[in-house]
Amino acid sequence: MGDVLLLNACGTQLGLIDWQRAVTMLVTVDGSGLPVAVLHEADPERQVRSPSTVVPLPRAIRLSRWVYVRFLDGRDLAGGGVATRQGVLTRDKRTCIYCGARADTVDHLLPQSRGGRNTWENLAACCQRCNHRKADRTPEEAGMRLRWHPWRPDVTGPRQRRIWRELARQEQQLASA
Repeated sequence: MGDVLLLNACGTQLGLIDWQRAVTMLVTVDGSGLPVAVLHEADPERQVRSPSTVVPLPRAIRLSRWVYVRFLDGRDLAGGGVATRQGVLTRDKRTCIYCGARADTVDHLLPQSRGGRNTWENLAACCQRCNHRKADRTPEEAGMRLRWHPWRPDVTGPRQRRIWRELARQEQQLASA
């Protein structure tokens, strides 16, 4: 059914979300009883139905309240949000997903010409030689085996480990005092 454009309350683009998430946001209310999102544009011929509700299939929705979004740079892997070239190379430790050599480029597993997006799950570090060999094909079509499957970096893991280390340090200080 396609992705839905998500807009902040002020109209700035936040990104694309799947249609199921968009419909959920349209029918959800926050603590004050206001809807989380309002319909901005819909496909009039298509509807999502439940026993008690009919929602036109959204093309774009706008949040009812403004949300602050910190834009991530390539060094911020803990954010796990925007997939950047530098972020993918860092995540994959500059290792080619196909041959294991030093990687200096990023490859789209599903090529952009076929609808492949710039997502963590579709991007992988790749050496020039393998990137050229794969060209505009999927790894299966090119006969190339993945050494691992690309993943979205863990958003909470690094922060949680830092909190645990800090708590352990505080406990040690209290025990020694």
